[in-house]
Amino acid sequence: MAAPSHTIGSLLAAASLTCVLACVPPPTADDAASSNQASPREPSGPKRKATVPAEGWNDDIAWRGFEEGLSEAKQDQRPVMLVVHTAWCPKCRALKQVFNEDDQVERLSEQFVMVHVDQDQTPAATLYAPDGQYIPRVLFLDPNGKLDPELSNRGRPQRFRYFYTPQEDLVSTMREALDRHGN
Repeated sequence: MAAPSHTIGSLLAAASLTCVLACVPPPTADDAASSNQASPREPSGPKRKATVPAEGWNDDIAWRGFEEGLSEAKQDQRPVMLVVHTAWCPKCRALKQVFNEDDQVERLSEQFVMVHVDQDQTPAATLYAPDGQYIPRVLFLDPNGKLDPELSNRGRPQRFRYFYTPQEDLVSTMREALDRHGN
């Protein structure tokens, strides 16, 4: 016995709908985690532009020079993320990957005054060396330019507390800095 034509049409429509819905990937745990970890403060207004060259640290981040960044932080009441490096350092070049490849770093950077300085060219950066002048160092400052010693690499509690490799969790320290010092 042949199926009525309206039954065949309904089955074809249902099969097409199932196929379309099956082509949409289901949300993953990573999607849920990133949506639940909203940043403490969303940036307002147009995206800020860099005033100094990125020098490989991600052209889409609004980098500032040392003095300019400290001044802007105080004026805008934003925390500072200070990256101290040198041009000749292989570990610094490796850390640049994190700034270029991790979308969360770029997104969270919009809530900081981002400063990167070459320690050889800006000797004042050595003032921010609480446990040594090793490089690279990533330090988090309050809006007044004061180092927050609690914001360091949790994987290095004794020595080189402000040193990060591409495998270490810089994003969680950025989030903690925003929780402590963001508006």
